[in-house]
Amino acid sequence: MHGQIAKTSPMLRDAMHHASRPMERRDLGAVAAMFGAAFRGGRVAPGLEAYLETFCFGHPQLTSETGSRVYESETGELSAAVLCVPLRFRVDGQPVTARLLCNFMAVGEAGARGAACLSRHFRAKRHDFLFSDTASEASSTHWKTGGGRILPIQSLEWCRVFRPLTACARRMHRSLRGEAGGLLLAPLSMLDKGARRHRPLLVAHMPEGVTVQEVGPTQFLAETRPMFGRFSVHPDWDPSEFAWLSRMAEANPALGPLHFALMHDASGATIGAAAYCGTGRGRASVLNLLCLEGHERESVAALLADLDRQGYCEARGATQPFLMQALQAQKHMCFRHRGFFCIAGRMPALHRALDQDLVYAEGLSSESWSRLLTDF
Repeated sequence: MHGQIAKTSPMLRDAMHHASRPMERRDLGAVAAMFGAAFRGGRVAPGLEAYLETFCFGHPQLTSETGSRVYESETGELSAAVLCVPLRFRVDGQPVTARLLCNFMAVGEAGARGAACLSRHFRAKRHDFLFSDTASEASSTHWKTGGGRILPIQSLEWCRVFRPLTACARRMHRSLRGEAGGLLLAPLSMLDKGARRHRPLLVAHMPEGVTVQEVGPTQFLAETRPMFGRFSVHPDWDPSEFAWLSRMAEANPALGPLHFALMHDASGATIGAAAYCGTGRGRASVLNLLCLEGHERESVAALLADLDRQGYCEARGATQPFLMQALQAQKHMCFRHRGFFCIAGRMPALHRALDQDLVYAEGLSSESWSRLLTDF
């Protein structure tokens, strides 16, 4: 990574010491500058510092030991940082605070030394549960060196296209992704109608007897808890944490409003649940897709059919082992690498769950909602 070293206030420099340490609010300006230098060619977007404060310090269960971490050089300059979000999980029923490692940045001449220091801090043997779902190839090497593992299936994104011309135009031109873009894309909508008549497999069909109902977050939480029973490692989704994660997703203009949906069978019983963001005619970003064991195909098909009915041009989401066959059964489904899913920790139960594909961590319990991925 390239850029200038992000500097802290000279008035504070004497009070600091040369070390890797927990990030503090006084570091926000320096970390914003570091983010701009490392990821945005030196540009610091308006609102970035305020967002970093919410991202790094807004979690309701944050402690200094579970939050973000910075490296401070001998001269009081910050040359490296790892942004972290604490997330409550259950590992074999035991409550555990996992750390979601997000942006790993290092700039300036001292950046390499700072990055190495932070990498040593985040070795698997020192923490119960660490993970990242968007690691770069370089970062994945650090994970493996530190005792971590890479999950190849969870490193993929699935995509189901419903309206190919509109989807292609929105991917090529970011300015067309909002409501205003829908008006400009109206002519393509007419062409997509013709394409769907010519190629009926573009249309997603609702399975017989299955219905989809949009619900509020409270009902979604209540209905999804039984679906976690098939996993040894899964989010705890404490109400206060879930509310904060939902607000963070809602605040991402690139994603659109957050929706919760339940899939019911012919008897009215809930068989699946989904959380997704989006506005009709745009992209549906599926954050979480869960179901009772044995109902994967109906749940996937029902959600896709409902999104198609609403007019979305495409739907995307993270791939999970338990959904792989159901996703592959869908027509016009494709997969691509989206970033390395890396996981590490010293808990034997965590590694047993990894060996058996019994770990669920995605969507609201991952980095998918972050504006640092799609904005600024």
